[in-house]
Order: sequence, then structure tokens, then C-alpha cells
Amino acid sequence: MKEIKLDLKRIFEKEKQPYFKAQYEFTPEELKIPADVGEINAPIKVEVYITKNPRGEGYKVTYTIVGNIDLTCSRCLEVFSKDLGGEHTVFAQTGYEEREHLRESDLNTYSLEGDILNLTQLIREQILLDIPYKPLCHPNCRGIEIEDNQASQSPFGELKKLLKK
Repeated sequence: MKEIKLDLKRIFEKEKQPYFKAQYEFTPEELKIPADVGEINAPIKVEVYITKNPRGEGYKVTYTIVGNIDLTCSRCLEVFSKDLGGEHTVFAQTGYEEREHLRESDLNTYSLEGDILNLTQLIREQILLDIPYKPLCHPNCRGIEIEDNQASQSPFGELKKLLKK
């Protein structure tokens, strides 16, 4: 299980690159998404484009994620696949300090470890942010359907009969 860490200082200062562009593939084992959150069954592909901030403070990191995660619907308990696809942008800075009161710009700021961008950690955090708190297989999910013979055995069977009236 490897983590992809990019040395941005080396890329932009020593190699004199105007931008950095690369594609990576992350296996489910590398991303370490907790099983109770969801399950990734195939590698996740990520395309990264990084430019140095013209004012000299940090980097603009734009990345596109391509892949799916299997989630369990919170109403009907069926497993469904959610597309993780999308483009995201963060501003990576060295020595970024946390504040007591957040500003809007703080919401898309990522703290570097020195001049190292831990891309694996960034992608893992983005996937976790993209998973809804109460995942639904579709917006109109009606929940678990109980057949009439099961309803009579259930302690809530009488309540279901009242709903039908």
C-alpha cells in the first residue's frame, strides 16, 4: 500500500516546470475507505493538474476523479453504485494555520506537509466528503417493502395496516 506524495518544490523550482499534469490510479486498499462507509471494488482513476500560485504563496491543485463506490441505501438497505466522478479544486499551502472562525477561502484550502502534497490523502478525503450522510438509491426510495404475511408477524404490522386505510 503506497501513498503518492508529490514534492512540489522540486517540481516547480528545481525542474522549472510551469505546471504539473499526471494521471494516477488508486486501488481500494490504498484509499482505505472504511467498510461501513462504502466499498470500492475497482481502481479509482485521478487526473491532476497543478500550477504555482502567481503571487508565490501555494499551489492551485485541480483534480478529476473517475470511479464508483458501492453504498447501502439508508431506506431500503439495497446496495447501489454511486459515481464519484467530478472535478475539484483546492489551494495547497505550506504552513497553513487553522483558525477559530472559518472564512470561505478556508473551505478549499489544503495544508501541505512542508512542500509535499499527499495526493492519496487528498483523494481519500474528497471521496469521504462526496458520500452522503444518508445515502439513497434514488430520491423516491420508499424503503423496505413488507409483504402482508410478514407484516402480520412484525410488531409494526398493525401500524402498517393503519397506513393503508
